[in-house]
Amino acid sequence: MTSRERFKAALNHQEPDRVPLDLGTCETVMAREVYEGLAELLGIEPTAAEGVEHPGTFVCPDEKMLEALGIDTRHVDVVSKPDTVDADSPWPKKEVHPDGAIDWTQASGAIYRLPAGESDTQLYRPAITGELTAEEVDRAFPPDPTPRDWADPEATRTAISAVHEQGKAVLINHVFIPMMATWGAVGMERSLVEMVLQPELYCRIMDNSIAGTFATAESFFAAAGSEADCVYAIADDVATHTGMLMSPDDYRRYVKPRHAEIVRFVKARTNSKFMLHCCGAMKPILPDLIEIGVDVLNPTQTSAAGMDPFELKREFGNDIIFWGGIDVIELLPFGTPADVEREVKRHIDALAPGGGYIFSPSHMIQRFTPPENVLTMYQTALEYGRT
Repeated sequence: MTSRERFKAALNHQEPDRVPLDLGTCETVMAREVYEGLAELLGIEPTAAEGVEHPGTFVCPDEKMLEALGIDTRHVDVVSKPDTVDADSPWPKKEVHPDGAIDWTQASGAIYRLPAGESDTQLYRPAITGELTAEEVDRAFPPDPTPRDWADPEATRTAISAVHEQGKAVLINHVFIPMMATWGAVGMERSLVEMVLQPELYCRIMDNSIAGTFATAESFFAAAGSEADCVYAIADDVATHTGMLMSPDDYRRYVKPRHAEIVRFVKARTNSKFMLHCCGAMKPILPDLIEIGVDVLNPTQTSAAGMDPFELKREFGNDIIFWGGIDVIELLPFGTPADVEREVKRHIDALAPGGGYIFSPSHMIQRFTPPENVLTMYQTALEYGRT
């Protein structure tokens, strides 16, 4: 099987010749020092580009590394038309400070900062710092944004076709973040308080955020069509490592209808499989995601509470594809190669039978992770994952 055939079989709940492997698409970048160490182990020259959101700290593995590890997936960016990124565009504006810290100011006014020497961004200032009112929500997140015709169909489809001609599977992303937009609006803790105290304004933030993404999504899907094999379309971390951020009932009351709206919008414009990204212990809402039409769950954080891979497969494996699973918090940074080999085999035993599993780490591969563990992870999956 080609990589694409293998990937599509797994997405259709058919067992391929081996488990498809992913790296470098949905959040699976790696810390620069890990990448450089892994390149040395593989005997290749490190030439990876910096990650857009994490310059100098995380990188997207280059083609040489992906080939050396047997990776089946490739991320393809939808190509922008010339001169479509301007001062009034919705894309974040970047500012580098003298001390090396980097700010991204979103169209809402929220500022996310990457402190000098750190590896991840954090909310530095929310969009709304005073009283939460309908007027403030509409200022930060306009309810009727002007659609933007920014994506180049010919260039995009040429880029996707080039990857398909190499036999690889393609993932594209245009990501809606309705619930997490409330964090950028007022901060994470306050957003959960406002959900209870002012649910109509909490929902207004989500609805306006969705409208803003719709304004750019029409052009995106017109350009990409159904050419890609999977589209990463929702990223909403409604859970933590130990449980849900909100009750399942509150998810169903406030967030689920918005997720369902996004699924309907995307599936009306593409036949590509629909991926939702949600970290943490989110098993209580898995039936809801299946009900609204989510095809793929990423990153399947099996180290979180209640996310045992055997139970997930037994209860939901006929209805959703699991993508991810290999722990980046404890296992990869602090385990031994033998630990990694054991966990890789356990996840393949749990999730791969009958198809429906894409193998990858459960998120970004962190600093201080031994490159030997990353190599062991993929070598074991490549060998043990064969049917």
